[in-house]
Amino acid sequence: MRNRIVKWISGILLASCGSVVAAEALPKTGTINLQAINKGTSSTKYNDEYTHGTITGVTFNEQQKGLMHMGKSACSFSVFTHEKVNKSVGFCSYEDKEGDKIFIQYEGTSAAEGEWSGVDEIIGGTGKFKNIRGDGAYSCAGTDKEGEFPCTVKLAYQLP
Repeated sequence: MRNRIVKWISGILLASCGSVVAAEALPKTGTINLQAINKGTSSTKYNDEYTHGTITGVTFNEQQKGLMHMGKSACSFSVFTHEKVNKSVGFCSYEDKEGDKIFIQYEGTSAAEGEWSGVDEIIGGTGKFKNIRGDGAYSCAGTDKEGEFPCTVKLAYQLP
């Protein structure tokens, strides 16, 4: 009798845990809306037209919970400016609290000093984001603090 009660309770606990895991499963399609606070960690200016470097930061999901909330961002950038051309390209890695990552390739333009906007392409990921694809838009603006800037990132994604 005792053995049957233990099995019965174990079955209920396993079923409950399975429900929690299923409830937290990542949907196959969705959107990720982030705010990121970034700071330049390196910058090399080769001449008057070309600069490249890296930035790191923290991401916040607009819902104050969920995907990439309180995560990390690390990006590389290359900026080319000549006369009326202001273009940037680079790659970003967004990492969540569990260490799973989303990889982004981006390109954009600058309409004013310290302001950048453009398009993102999701090119892959790790862990729960493995084989993720999608795209979106970003915009960034400078602050009064040297090397710091907030960005807004809106991504639509698909998982296999």
